Amino acid sequence: MEISYVLLENKRDNDDMTNFLDFQRLKNRINSLFLFLAGLFWAVIYLYNLAINDFVFSRLKNFLVEERSLGDSTFTFGSILLFIGLVYLSYLISNYLAYFVSIKDQKNDEQNSKKLGSSILLIRLGVLGLGFFIAITAAKIPLDKITIVLGALSVGIGFGLQTIINNLVSGVILAFERPIQIGDDIEVGNLTGKVKEVGIRASKIQAYDGSEIVVPNGDLLSKSLINWTLSDKKRRIELIISVSYDSDMEKVNSILNKVLDRESILKYPPPRVLMQNFSDSSVDFRVLFWIDNMNNMLLIRNEVMSEIYMAFKANDIEIPYPKRDLYLKSLPTQFRSISNPEDQQKSPES
Repeated sequence: MEISYVLLENKRDNDDMTNFLDFQRLKNRINSLFLFLAGLFWAVIYLYNLAINDFVFSRLKNFLVEERSLGDSTFTFGSILLFIGLVYLSYLISNYLAYFVSIKDQKNDEQNSKKLGSSILLIRLGVLGLGFFIAITAAKIPLDKITIVLGALSVGIGFGLQTIINNLVSGVILAFERPIQIGDDIEVGNLTGKVKEVGIRASKIQAYDGSEIVVPNGDLLSKSLINWTLSDKKRRIELIISVSYDSDMEKVNSILNKVLDRESILKYPPPRVLMQNFSDSSVDFRVLFWIDNMNNMLLIRNEVMSEIYMAFKANDIEIPYPKRDLYLKSLPTQFRSISNPEDQQKSPES
């Protein structure tokens, strides 16, 4: 594993694909497989050293190939083990295939047309289905027995698996319609984040605070889904800028348009500066502009607002705070003398 890691690090500058490989994650994925193979190899060597390998292998072979009956059906443990092994192997292949395809999607993050996105789910289902039928054929399981099992499953579905089946079917619909793709920024219900994985039953969304949220596929179809990056990564930013009533409005408009004339802001659609509202303490301007990549939204917003503040300060344009004028129609008796100092200067006798 360490040799592979060194080779990958040496190729990082030459091969773009290796830039997206997470060696630690890849190591964790195949570590259990290597441990199983190492344990199996150690057991074979141990049996050879004890000179009992022939005895153990013959007993194991007889155990696996001996026919057993269950009712009217006959089976062998070898066929069951072969069926489970092939299904598990197809599961591993589908997972690793989806992992490397998702790496390709990360490489084409800026080009949505080249991304497979949720179609990875179809690839996984195809590999699992093919592996299942190969396992049935290799294990020589009669198809009539499979129909019995499917009939039993249909009864279970009718009683308690409606939600699971709904999520599975929703996953297939997501794969065909492709309303979301891996890497999209979406909002579903009260959840917002980036799509990390579209699974068979549920999908993973990575929130902007780093947490990972598992969302059933049924919720992605039943709830209102907003995809901010379905066709492109453009995003409109809206700012509300308030100035005092004493400000020169033409000057304010000119300063705002000058600030918006920058490379990070798209020329089309053009930026707009609109007088929005007459508030109690200010005149509100609505500033609208577009950027080409929403990943830079917070940075560009910060730059624009900072420059607006510095420009207003340099041109003595006030950003007001809330003010209230208080008019007293009448005062209590004990406060009247305070409000009229001339009454205090008069003597009581006069």
